[in-house]
Amino acid sequence: MDLIHHILKAAPETALFVSLFLGYAVGHIKVKGFSLGGVAGSLIVALIIGQLGVSLPDALKAVCFALFIYSIGFSSGPEFFGGLNRSSIKLVASSVVQCVTALIAVLVIAHLCSFNKGYAAGIGAGALTETAMMGTAGDALSRLGLPADELARLNSQMAVGFAMTYVFGTVGVIIFMRSIAPRLMGVDVKKAARELEAELSQGGKISRPGYITPFVPVVSRAFQVAGENAVNRTVADLTQKFERASIERILRNDTVIEPKPDAVLQTGDIVGVSGLFKSVVTAGECLGPEVESKEALSFSMEISRAVITNKNMVGKPLLQIRDQFGVKNLEGVYLVSLKRQGLPLPIMPNTIVRRGDVCELAGRPSEVERVANLVGRAEPPGGKSDLAYHALGIVAGILIGLLSVEVSGIPVTLGVGGGVLVSGLCFGWFHVRYPVFGALPQPAQWILSEFGLSAFAAVIGLSAGPKAVAAIQEQGVTLLVAGAVLTIVPLIVALYFGRFVLKLHPVVLLGAMSGGQTVAASLNAVNEATDSMTPVLGFTVTYAISNVLLAVWGPVVVALTK
Repeated sequence: MDLIHHILKAAPETALFVSLFLGYAVGHIKVKGFSLGGVAGSLIVALIIGQLGVSLPDALKAVCFALFIYSIGFSSGPEFFGGLNRSSIKLVASSVVQCVTALIAVLVIAHLCSFNKGYAAGIGAGALTETAMMGTAGDALSRLGLPADELARLNSQMAVGFAMTYVFGTVGVIIFMRSIAPRLMGVDVKKAARELEAELSQGGKISRPGYITPFVPVVSRAFQVAGENAVNRTVADLTQKFERASIERILRNDTVIEPKPDAVLQTGDIVGVSGLFKSVVTAGECLGPEVESKEALSFSMEISRAVITNKNMVGKPLLQIRDQFGVKNLEGVYLVSLKRQGLPLPIMPNTIVRRGDVCELAGRPSEVERVANLVGRAEPPGGKSDLAYHALGIVAGILIGLLSVEVSGIPVTLGVGGGVLVSGLCFGWFHVRYPVFGALPQPAQWILSEFGLSAFAAVIGLSAGPKAVAAIQEQGVTLLVAGAVLTIVPLIVALYFGRFVLKLHPVVLLGAMSGGQTVAASLNAVNEATDSMTPVLGFTVTYAISNVLLAVWGPVVVALTK
């Protein structure tokens, strides 16, 4: 124990990384399919280690929170501003009602249970699984001019409130969305998902009923030319006949022939064909028997990711976009996946495309690059980040947060957390409109958010440690009950409002409610319950809106709680 005290005194930052290591180890332990997750695990471990009296500078907490809240704003910006349009107004309304209900519930519960500002902000952040609320609330507490001991006590109570309510805030939502919500609606969600899939696919038959994958099966096969419909025909004629399959290589007597449009096929030629599965099968029926030929299939294929910024694509279904560009203009290139905020969307004729969606294209290297530039901007290879752009974004956010306006003699300010969030939203939106600036690959975005959030939670836990036991003894059971109520009430209100007022499709509504509560794990549960990817269509807009509103509620809770 003396050795541990010596290490922590000489290098207190050790406690932070030990909390992260043990926190993620604990957070990944699954019990009946549920795990705490790295953030909650890091906070709980930090609360325990904090009993040793570890002291870390407040500036470290501020830096970690700034990294996290900026990354949230940057990733949510395109969807946040993109959702403010007529086509998404119902989803925006669903999220706003759910978040306002949550705020009212926090304030009412705090009043009934006589919770102070620390406990109120803690249960709000934990029961609603919105750690950003704890950060913005902590920033607001630091601006009240309280004595150091009182501020430390409130921060400790906030951390305990979060830790005590976070588990049910996650598990409760998953159970409600998977088992309770469908019964309250009186809907067979699997049947409803099939109906929505049929609508999106224009009534077309789905190859695997009840299951949708975002990947379109792009395959390559080799065939020996023997069919009368292929002999003495040009590559251009056959490619037009195959539609979404193309001849990529011709092998004639062990000699490779360039598959130019005017090249004529002869009997015995072995051709390598690539494209959508059904089209390749059709091509084989025309060309001749399938054969094994490594040489015929040794042509280059490239996979490229592109951010959609073309205004002629935004707000339109995939089928209309394909017809708009023309099959010939897309020859040799195939859509492999379509993602929104990192979540896969079902690739169906009526799936609507939005600015900032990321598509993955596969095909000929030269053609893939051309089509990627046609739809938007291809992500550069190597995944380099524009650090100058993002550093400027965080600085701008901090400066915005320092601004203060007096309303009736009361200073009103966003605080550093709110300012950086607003800056992240704007810089993320600007990046999508002008992608030459602000590159931030998804893995870099994830580590920025994950490390910032986990380290922030760990610093709070370490600082709150000495006072945590007293806080648990003071309000332990009350916090658990209050947190459970706070988790469920917004879900019930959002369910009936979305079903009977907004008249959202049941499957889309389940996705919207998951996003409104910012619980990505519940979306996975809904996808499993519906055996479909279609709930994602309701998730992304509400997730972006709620992440912003719930973070903003932090200072509001502090201001309106005694």
